[in-house]
Amino acid sequence: MLILSLLWVVLGLIIGALAHAARLCPAIWQSHGWPVMLGLGVFSALIGGWLGTWLLSALFATATAVWVAVVGVALFPRLILWCNARWQRS
Repeated sequence: MLILSLLWVVLGLIIGALAHAARLCPAIWQSHGWPVMLGLGVFSALIGGWLGTWLLSALFATATAVWVAVVGVALFPRLILWCNARWQRS
C-alpha cells in the first residue's frame, strides 16, 4: 500500500501541475497558486485512492484516485472561494 500511496502522490502532483497550467487556480491566489494546486492534487488523489481501496479494491483504486483528483482540483478552489466569501459576509 505504500507503493500505491506514493503512486497516488505522484499522480496528484501531475494533476495539480496540469490544473495550474490550465489556469484553474483563482486569480486571488496569484502569488501562491501553484503550491496550493499541487497540494490540492495530492490531497485529492490520496483521498480518492484510499476511498477506492476501501470501497472497491486495490485493483480500481488508482483509477478512482485519478478521477477524484481531477474533480477535486477543478472544484476545490471554487468551493474554497465560495466558503471564504460566505464567511466574510456574515
